[in-house]
Amino acid sequence: MAQSVSAGRSRTFGSRLRVAVALLAAAGGLAACNANSDTTTQVVTSSAGCQGGRIIGVGASLDLSGPSAAVGRAYLTGLELGIQKVNSGGGVPGHNSCLELLYKNNQGSAAIDAAALSNLVYAEGALAIVSSYVGPSTVGGSSYLHALGVPVTSFSTLPATFDPKLYKDTFPMTTAITVQSQVMAKFATAHDLSKVALIVTSDATSRQGAAEFAQSASAAGLTVTGRATVSASGAGAASALSGLRAGHPKAVVVIDDGGATAAILAARNKLGWTVPVIAGPPATEAPAIEAAGAGGLKNVWAVVPSAIVTSSTASIGAARSFRNEVLSKLGVSHLTGSVIPYAQAYDGVTMFGSAATGTMDTLVSDIKTFLENANFQGVLASYTYTTGHHVGIPESELSVVPVSTLSNGLFNYTPPKKAKEKHAS
Repeated sequence: MAQSVSAGRSRTFGSRLRVAVALLAAAGGLAACNANSDTTTQVVTSSAGCQGGRIIGVGASLDLSGPSAAVGRAYLTGLELGIQKVNSGGGVPGHNSCLELLYKNNQGSAAIDAAALSNLVYAEGALAIVSSYVGPSTVGGSSYLHALGVPVTSFSTLPATFDPKLYKDTFPMTTAITVQSQVMAKFATAHDLSKVALIVTSDATSRQGAAEFAQSASAAGLTVTGRATVSASGAGAASALSGLRAGHPKAVVVIDDGGATAAILAARNKLGWTVPVIAGPPATEAPAIEAAGAGGLKNVWAVVPSAIVTSSTASIGAARSFRNEVLSKLGVSHLTGSVIPYAQAYDGVTMFGSAATGTMDTLVSDIKTFLENANFQGVLASYTYTTGHHVGIPESELSVVPVSTLSNGLFNYTPPKKAKEKHAS
């Protein structure tokens, strides 16, 4: 059941008051002054199987009406399914408390996102946060988001968020953009794509991924024939591709953490250029699939969790089962994009529930210790966290697949034996 409450309204749900409201209150107040502090908090409750009178809030800041709204809505669906899963299993300690989802629409704005996260913790009393960390990925982003004082499951691929020395309570549900870039370079090498062009965006995450790709490419003997920068939304994609085409690359590598991939694939299709593209998970999301158009996915490859590839026989059953839950929740028979964003959000909530059950409380220090000593098996991967590095989805659990093999959220693909052997060498 969904309800709405004012963002500034005090919520008093017992144990949620254990959050140290004063922690970073000054920073939280500053963010609120610089953004829309009236953003409404939506509340989703689910009490089946748990004690509905005992509530633990899970806060989420999502883009539900901005440039990444389609992905934000997928996250929301996954969160709702995750809340339902944990509560149907009896909730979390103590006393079989129910999880309750508190979410805000950040509209894709870094300032609103920072204010929303602060409000969810300091005013609404959320004991866990799910976030894309819009701010830190933006030049001048809010640096204090590393210290919200509660467990954060993150969808960001910004390398800093994987470092527990910088973001000690953050547990990524993704793979760092630098690791994805290494996988792309290895794929290009294995498939004799010796000359590649590079497209990056203007945000910090993409730039760091591009730097890692350039280093990996150089070490592997690849030639980067050109580099072009587009906006975070993909503006300028057509001219960028036209310029890169003059260098006659054998492939175009797209380093993007957000919404540029859709515009790049659309521009490539319009140009009639069938050069292979190697990209990250954004190439598998619904906006990119739709923007590419008929035939626009030919020779487009993406780095994805192996668990959603049909050749991964050990995990594909769980992925299919989850995909069917998503279809039922949405009341549809087909997904345009991959199941990845739905599963990331679902895994984030169920991981928090699992850790809270394992520690018998929701204290951030205990959750952190538990997760750093026991990997969590989710739909997408066996997530790895250690005291020195919060890995998220490890490289060993990634595959590079043709996006054209996407079928109802999953990838119906088995690597050719010859290519697989060469890649492993």
